[in-house]
Amino acid sequence: MVLKKKKNWKSVKLKGSSLGYIIMLDGNTLRTPLKNYLVIENKVIADEVHREWLNVKGEITYSSMPYTKACFLSIDRSKQESLKLRNKLVSYGMSDLLCYRAEIDSELAKLQSKGWDPLIEWMQLWLKTTFRISHSIMPIEQSHNLEIDLTKLIKPLQPLTLTALNELVTLSGSLIIGFAILKGKVSSERGWKLLRIDEDWQRESWGTVDEQKAEDKLKKRLFMESSKILRIVRSG
Repeated sequence: MVLKKKKNWKSVKLKGSSLGYIIMLDGNTLRTPLKNYLVIENKVIADEVHREWLNVKGEITYSSMPYTKACFLSIDRSKQESLKLRNKLVSYGMSDLLCYRAEIDSELAKLQSKGWDPLIEWMQLWLKTTFRISHSIMPIEQSHNLEIDLTKLIKPLQPLTLTALNELVTLSGSLIIGFAILKGKVSSERGWKLLRIDEDWQRESWGTVDEQKAEDKLKKRLFMESSKILRIVRSG
């Protein structure tokens, strides 16, 4: 994706079409980096993309345009890339953050259990399957049935949902947290706190340096942006 480009238009308009909504720049339909027409099905997402382009003053910086970036990625992704992305998410589910715990009966393990067990139980009831939990750093060998169930769960996801879920899961290391936010089981803020249990416990013990604070701020912003897209998509 081209990260920067100079503004060279005067008017930005949102227009409905037979397929969805399009953004018009000086009367020309906005295209993606791969020259596909940007057609957005969800009106709320379209309004957010419209707002982002209205706010461009000089250079286009997609890092500050999360809705545009997500839509571009979703439209330009090939079928092969989509399959790879779905397989990647299944892999995250097979080695989910929530399945790896600290030493049994330790303070951290108790915090993990209190925060993570309800989501594990919710996911197991939903899928009618079981996640194996480990209290060591050794990789967990989850069941083949779980892999099949996760594959079925991810297969019907629409491109924009897939894009936002991938961003959220990559940041958190947890497909379970990703689906909990997508399905409205937990709020974005609660999801962020749950994925931070390990790091927050470490920081309380050893302190936090300025570089970590800056990184935390960036990760949280990206996490919240992706979570909001999932909430919008869920609401239809």
